[in-house]
Amino acid sequence: MPLSLGLILALSGLLGGAKPAKAASLEDIRQLEDLINAAGVETLVSDRCPANHAGYYERDNAGRHRLVLCHNVVNLADVEAVWEVMAHESTHIMQACTGTTAIADEYMPRTFRELRTMAPHYAKLIDLGYPSGDQRLEAEAFWMELQTPATVISLFRSLCGSGLRRP
Repeated sequence: MPLSLGLILALSGLLGGAKPAKAASLEDIRQLEDLINAAGVETLVSDRCPANHAGYYERDNAGRHRLVLCHNVVNLADVEAVWEVMAHESTHIMQACTGTTAIADEYMPRTFRELRTMAPHYAKLIDLGYPSGDQRLEAEAFWMELQTPATVISLFRSLCGSGLRRP
């Protein structure tokens, strides 16, 4: 049974350890989670995810939106790993907020170039692991993992400040 992400993070002992200045912190995670919840998306932790899913964003048939962090795949004591999932999946929420994409068309060549340079494994995964119709959306999400927490949080605020677009 999934549990609230905020509750799990509080219980998992993530408060210890000094982090480099650019690294994500527990406070960054809490701040992004608060913004996600304010946009109308529930945050949950599940231990019943497929082995290749660190997390996912879903909308169910009743119209409820969820960001799920997969505890059986992600070590909740690893703040950076939790942040990467949150940054990635929050991008899909940003896409839901706009009803389209999170990154403007004119920046996509730079986004793909940065992925090929900074995270070639992500670029390869996008090319080989996703249908062409999903590649742009996933490129945005993987690129977001490479950004600072301040960038992710700022972009989320700007795109989801008025909540999710409802069909």
